[in-house]
Amino acid sequence: MQNLGAPQKGNFFGFSIELSIVNQIIGHNSTHLNVPFLNYLGGLRSRSGAGAIIRVGGNSQEMSLLFLQGFPTGSVINKTISPLSITPKVNIGPELFYSMGNVSALLGVQWYSGLPFADPGNTTGIAEISALAEQILGSNLIGLQLGNEPDLYENRILTFPYPRPVPYTIQDYFNEWNASVIAMQNIPAISNKKILAGPSVCCNIDHQWSIDQVLQAGFMNIYKSQLADLTVQHYPNNNCRTTNPVSAQNIFPTYLTHAQAQRSFGLYVNATVAAQQGGRQLVMLETNSASCGGFVGLSDSFGAALWGIDYALQLAYGNFSNILFHVGGQNVAYNRFTPPPGNVSKLVGGWWSTGPIYYSALVVTEALGSSNVSQVVDLNMNGGSPYTPGYAIYENGNPARVVMINFMNDPTGANDYTASIIVGGVAPPTSVTVRYLTAPSVSEKHNISWAGQTYGGYFQSDGRPQGNVTTETVQCYPATGCAIQVKAPSVALVFLSNGSMSESGPVDGIPATYSTSTHTLYQGPTINQAVLATSNGRGGPGQRLGDSTSPGHHHSGAIPARAAASVSMIFGLVSGAVALGVRCVFGG
Repeated sequence: MQNLGAPQKGNFFGFSIELSIVNQIIGHNSTHLNVPFLNYLGGLRSRSGAGAIIRVGGNSQEMSLLFLQGFPTGSVINKTISPLSITPKVNIGPELFYSMGNVSALLGVQWYSGLPFADPGNTTGIAEISALAEQILGSNLIGLQLGNEPDLYENRILTFPYPRPVPYTIQDYFNEWNASVIAMQNIPAISNKKILAGPSVCCNIDHQWSIDQVLQAGFMNIYKSQLADLTVQHYPNNNCRTTNPVSAQNIFPTYLTHAQAQRSFGLYVNATVAAQQGGRQLVMLETNSASCGGFVGLSDSFGAALWGIDYALQLAYGNFSNILFHVGGQNVAYNRFTPPPGNVSKLVGGWWSTGPIYYSALVVTEALGSSNVSQVVDLNMNGGSPYTPGYAIYENGNPARVVMINFMNDPTGANDYTASIIVGGVAPPTSVTVRYLTAPSVSEKHNISWAGQTYGGYFQSDGRPQGNVTTETVQCYPATGCAIQVKAPSVALVFLSNGSMSESGPVDGIPATYSTSTHTLYQGPTINQAVLATSNGRGGPGQRLGDSTSPGHHHSGAIPARAAASVSMIFGLVSGAVALGVRCVFGG
């Protein structure tokens, strides 16, 4: 097979967490990690054979300050919201890195961590955070992102109250990098001087300068001794506009075509070549279906899951090293998973919501498998139809798996198609196995299943799949090959051998999961029967008992109930730090 992409790791499909909500996703602190989060990660690790690649950062990293003494609440972060800024001001404590380190101890996760860059004079803070992150995370820290979307710094809201000059040029950006590099070099505790990730230019949406312009200005050559990975950030559409907003309904069809993925990759063709020539990995550090949380009805739909698979495999084919899909707060449509709001997250563990993009991650991770030598090629299927793209995955020169996508939305079956897979050059298989990603329509939000398993709808998941794995066997014939039906809409993953399927995770689809060492006594809102009997809207006559549904209140009405999960204690050893007892709690 000609035109194969570079060898890819099984954990190619990672994700990015906005710093301001890291406590909601990872957990309150290093001894209270969110069990559903660990379960979601465990599901991916069981397929890839390696820990996930995760970035913690985003716009909210830009003004963070380090508080070595931590915070009275014991949380990983402390944040305040300013009416003059579009992002909260987030301060971090050592607990952030201890929490990340404990997740690594359990699941082998590797991290990119964001550094503050809004204040160009805060080079000491940048160096101190870098030293602490390396000390605690050790080899699990693979990059420190210096500057988030610097091509948008002319927008003074992003760096308030530290405005940049107008115009803010690439040379201005280089000058600020230089100052930070010098500050980091002056701290002996930073042993890995080649740890920075950049330039992380934004999106190709209303940008001031592009990745190609930064590279042409000599970025990789100037910082060859400090640059670990070349990073970019991209969103196909801009949902941040306050005037003339984009209509999700109007643009939805553009996500249901192979051209969308090809167009996104086309922006970075030169960068992939430059990265390879310069001996660097090119990482899509932050991406998703649209900026500013995505579009409701599009980003949280099955169509987005189809798009995410096509987009990720297109970047794998184009020699990116990782693609990290962003996770934001409660009002974000494109999340891979979202914890329940408010105090619910502290009381129950099975109330998380799984987004369609998590299903994309499962499919892509199984498609690449755990061999770490998978090479992807775009098959240009069905005469190059933009609605039925397909990819083949090769290992050591031999075909291992095939991914076929049907973007068409037709429940009648008229746009289903059957692909005949004929394997040349080696002994053809007598049969293949197939797993399907399915939903009733491209607009479906909840009724999505991968290989017969689902993660439920809103507030219905603890990060573990529900149901039994369904894998179909298809007979193959020398003359006609293996006939694979691909319904509209769906994705088919074809395993061309038993070995290729075993490399993609446990056959029964049951990865290792995590239990909690803390019992919860909360079962839901209740009401005192005496109050109910004498009430009349606001309590009726007589003494009011002042009942509340908040746990801990004297008259909360909470009833001792079953434990949230079995009791267990997990201990993790963090590289570069003391051993920490990890007490995993549903919702933290």
